[in-house]
Amino acid sequence: MRRRLTLEHTYDTDPDRLFRLVTDLDTLDAVIQPWMRLDHLPSGQVRQGQIIDVDLSLLGLFPSQPYRMEVTLFDPVARRMTSEEIGHGMRRMVHELEVQPQGGRARLIDRIEIEAAGPMAPLILFWLRITHRWRHHIRKRLLKSQT
Repeated sequence: MRRRLTLEHTYDTDPDRLFRLVTDLDTLDAVIQPWMRLDHLPSGQVRQGQIIDVDLSLLGLFPSQPYRMEVTLFDPVARRMTSEEIGHGMRRMVHELEVQPQGGRARLIDRIEIEAAGPMAPLILFWLRITHRWRHHIRKRLLKSQT
């Protein structure tokens, strides 16, 4: 069964700057803590076609499990990125993010579609909603500290 989640957040920054931040693997670790821990995460800006194999632990307490992300679209001009991901109870997750200008600010739109096994689907969607909302607050802090 496929389920969808869309989240929108607005930031007081330039859209290009926000896109660089949300597609920088060096900041991913900061925005997912304390909810998740990724081991073996590479560094730098993502690129189209990149395959990222990591070990993911929920809350850093549960045993790590293999998790794969493949960047299927990376367009810095349109400020769009899409990744297909698999692991932790999901048969497949497609995560599209887009950064749009919004009156001198930037709006980030996260569109997430999951294919999850049976009764885990609602729980996974709930988890994604919490963790992606959390990222917004951390990104605001990171943007403020980088000025």
